[in-house]
Amino acid sequence: MSSRASRDSALSALTALRRLASDRRGAALVEFAMVAPVLVGLTLPMVDIGIGFYYKTRVMTAAEAGAQYAFLKGWSGNNNTTPQTAINTAVTSATGLSGVSSSPAPSLSCKCVDGTNLVNPSNPPSTPWKPSDCTSLSSSNCTGTGVNPQSPGAYVTVNAQVTYTPLFSYLSFGNSVTLTASSTVRIQ
Repeated sequence: MSSRASRDSALSALTALRRLASDRRGAALVEFAMVAPVLVGLTLPMVDIGIGFYYKTRVMTAAEAGAQYAFLKGWSGNNNTTPQTAINTAVTSATGLSGVSSSPAPSLSCKCVDGTNLVNPSNPPSTPWKPSDCTSLSSSNCTGTGVNPQSPGAYVTVNAQVTYTPLFSYLSFGNSVTLTASSTVRIQ
């Protein structure tokens, strides 16, 4: 009797093991538990980089806002050393990001329209440039040989920057990244 009971219990254990091996309930949960860390490991850096691109576009918007302000209101003061507080304010208040700065400071320069170099005039302007210095130059002060040469103009370059600290530390980025943007506009 004991051998029959032991044989029945062995058969029932074997049958239970077969049923367990063919049972698929909970398999999806186990598979998800194995794949979820990989998905999270891939998704979080992508979100982090997306936030970094968002910061970069906001910095570019800030630089463009400063250039637009310079285009509409012009250059205040008589020379390139006058602080441009209004342009700086336009840069720092253009976005909702904290820490946006107008650095380096906005600068004024005389440039040729076609991108060629400016030839020093016979009466060089005072240093640093003033907007009126640019308007007194003629098209002969540009090295380009374009079909329609134009007089040099006064250009304002506005810079913006912000420091972005990623959610995670990456080997190539380090702890923080300084994002910069620049925008140039002709004012005269």
